[in-house]
Amino acid sequence: MLDPYRYAVLLFLVATFASGCASTQIVNAWQDPKFSGPPLKRVMVIGVTKQAGIRRTFEDQFVRELEAKGLDAVASYAFIPEDGEVPKERLTEAVKESGVQSVLITRLVKVETQTQVYAAPYARAPYLGFYGYYSWAWVAYYDPPQVYTYDVVTAETNLFDAGNDTLIWSGTTQTFAPRNTKKDAREFANVIIKALTTSHII
Repeated sequence: MLDPYRYAVLLFLVATFASGCASTQIVNAWQDPKFSGPPLKRVMVIGVTKQAGIRRTFEDQFVRELEAKGLDAVASYAFIPEDGEVPKERLTEAVKESGVQSVLITRLVKVETQTQVYAAPYARAPYLGFYGYYSWAWVAYYDPPQVYTYDVVTAETNLFDAGNDTLIWSGTTQTFAPRNTKKDAREFANVIIKALTTSHII
């Protein structure tokens, strides 16, 4: 039987996670079997979003994490300051000007709202006598179910060879309960970078 106090603490921890702690994981990934290296050293990061602030924050955080791993990375907005989609010729010019070997593009696929219901377990009263039961009743009373909602963000990240325009790596991620753009982008970047490093792509 779960102690009522421990159960209350568990509910508090669950609520804290659901309301403020994002977690990113890769749910699907593919790598070009023909890619044999050497590892890429210069990357342009592109965040596909119509929100200029989010785009720049995402790209900046990703670039910082790549640089921390010893790579030479650039944010696309440094070469494409325009918001929104640009013509192919404009993008080609920016990639050439930056001198990168590869281009990493992340786009939002969907956002789903999930709901979790945590119900308190029924605690059977032990036979403790009048005074014992009275004390036990104060910590084992009925607690209504707790309902928590949080977002799950699905994104797709593709890494292209800037020289021949071929796809090198593709991954689909899910981020649970995002709240802080900078922190979430930093964690997201580290998950992607770890996957690319493990695959000897960067």
